[in-house]
Amino acid sequence: MNHNIFLIGFMGSGKSHWGHIWALEHGYTFYDLDTEIEKAFEMPVDEIFEKHGEDKFREMERYHLRKFEKKKKYLLSCGGGTPCFFDNLDWMKQHGEIIYLKASPEYILDRVMDETAKRPLLKEVNPAELLFFIQKKLKEREPVYLKANHILEVEGLQNDSLNFLKET
Repeated sequence: MNHNIFLIGFMGSGKSHWGHIWALEHGYTFYDLDTEIEKAFEMPVDEIFEKHGEDKFREMERYHLRKFEKKKKYLLSCGGGTPCFFDNLDWMKQHGEIIYLKASPEYILDRVMDETAKRPLLKEVNPAELLFFIQKKLKEREPVYLKANHILEVEGLQNDSLNFLKET
């Protein structure tokens, strides 16, 4: 495997978790796009959303994604919305392999239920409506996610789930 890898998918699908594991497993440098933005802004993503709004965050996201243009052999965990804005998906396709970590709304709900305060899109959602919100947002974003080079179901992921890329 000699190409860069971009992990996309909805929040709570395990992009950061599996990204760390797979980067180690395959000798890649792991990066998390949200972490890169937080370092630059010196504040957490939810605060950036709160103080500067989603539009500013999406601009920063695009800017920081482009900073990876000259880097080699990295695995980047992207924010859930990253591929859905600007020409980010096309840019990623030109610079590596995109892997969509596909998760059911119920799986996502289970993973994010206790983290809504840290998740800007979920902060204002009534807990009773959380599953509906996830289903709706996932339905909006999935047509973009499905344009990835590869789709992996999260419930079957393992440490060696990226081994199929060795042949490409």
